[in-house]
Amino acid sequence: MKTLTAYQEVKQKITEDLVRGRYPMGQALPAEKDLAKELDVSIGTLRKAVDELVAEGIVVRRQGRGTYVAEHDAKRLLYYFFHVVRWDVDKKTYPRVETASFGMSQANKEESLKLGIKEGAPVWRIVTRLYLEDECVMIDHITLDKKRFKNLTRADFDKREGSIYQLYQMRYGQSVVKTNERLRAGLAGKQMSAWLKLKPDSPVLHIRRVALDIQDESIEWRVSTLNTTRHEYFNELVT
Repeated sequence: MKTLTAYQEVKQKITEDLVRGRYPMGQALPAEKDLAKELDVSIGTLRKAVDELVAEGIVVRRQGRGTYVAEHDAKRLLYYFFHVVRWDVDKKTYPRVETASFGMSQANKEESLKLGIKEGAPVWRIVTRLYLEDECVMIDHITLDKKRFKNLTRADFDKREGSIYQLYQMRYGQSVVKTNERLRAGLAGKQMSAWLKLKPDSPVLHIRRVALDIQDESIEWRVSTLNTTRHEYFNELVT
């Protein structure tokens, strides 16, 4: 078994505290000197551990105020998890989302693999239409493990304050900290063509995303269909 370095052990301890809820979303971590003393490590070791948590989007530094547990406000959604832009406009626009359908079903083979649940387990299936500047540009098919979201209703989903990820975090304690995505070209079916105002079998982009929590467990499986006539998928890698 690979031995953890000192800063990796510190990172692991902080992560465990976050999972247990010692530091709720939006709350500041203890001051560096206090946390370093508690964990019996140097300031340098602590900072290296926190640097990695910041890089992973789990905590955020606020100039002159300290380090806080990340929460899903509109800015975080837009710059960390939303990657659709007009190809002819160099800016990001906050999306508007409408629910097209909401219901319970049983997980198929793909959904069970992506969510780490048994095939046939109860799941929520949600279809949303995403608008940018009043134009429907993307359709999302979302699958959620019912065990994680036991009392979810369409009314809760429709009347949520903020983003879908904010709903997961604030109502159910399910915090998305990163996503794994795969992109592939495809053709729009009849329903997709109607919603996206495309001719039947027009080319589209399919984005297949697993949203993960701090322990790398799957929270959400989502398949998005993007109209690429005037919009494109955008991602910025920072090293």
